[in-house]
Amino acid sequence: MHWEWKNCPSSVAGQFKGKEKKPTVVLEACADQELWIWHANFGHPGSLNDINILDRSTVFDALMRGESPQVEYKLNDKTYSMTYCLADGIYPDWPVFIKPLHQPLGNKQKYFTKRQEACRKDVERAFGVLQARWRILALPCRLLSRLDMNKVMRACIILHNMVVEDSREELGDVHEYLFDEHAVMGPSPEFIVSRPHGLRPRSVRELSERIVSIENTEAHFKIRDDIIDHLWLYHAGETHC
Repeated sequence: MHWEWKNCPSSVAGQFKGKEKKPTVVLEACADQELWIWHANFGHPGSLNDINILDRSTVFDALMRGESPQVEYKLNDKTYSMTYCLADGIYPDWPVFIKPLHQPLGNKQKYFTKRQEACRKDVERAFGVLQARWRILALPCRLLSRLDMNKVMRACIILHNMVVEDSREELGDVHEYLFDEHAVMGPSPEFIVSRPHGLRPRSVRELSERIVSIENTEAHFKIRDDIIDHLWLYHAGETHC
């Protein structure tokens, strides 16, 4: 999401101008289907594209440090422990990103791409709701400092998440089952999520191995193909409705 910076200093205005032709500051975020924003990183110049922002992002820092929740799930009788985000096609072929197929072939691939694109729009909805809920984010920012803009953005995101949390109180915490060892997931594959162990890399080599696992192209295609098969196995009947 781009927030226009009306009072951007002229000395740096060039690096903040992108396709919008006006100085903007970028919000990078991860959101779920409830529009809860799990990760937010604000402050990148508007001239950067998604790949440039990813190179500077902190979104996978906790995963590299071993501080993210430990996840285990099965697809096609194969066990996986790598969490992933739904992303668009510009992102690299890493197992932490599941992207739509550019030219899907056959019903299975077409169905996967349709479902992936539908779910991925949640983050776009989150941006839209965020701007609609907090008018200041939809208007050009008159602040002179990026640090002050960051404070405003974080305050709006915190309040946004509070509203989302309050709206689901009657239903209880929908994510509580993730940490319940006795939870029953129904026909979908069971996700076993445990608290992070907090095991920091013991050496540079171990840290490098974790980075390699995050950027493993072969693993990306394996998990993507298993997701395609899983969706078709469990939900193919919907295509005939």
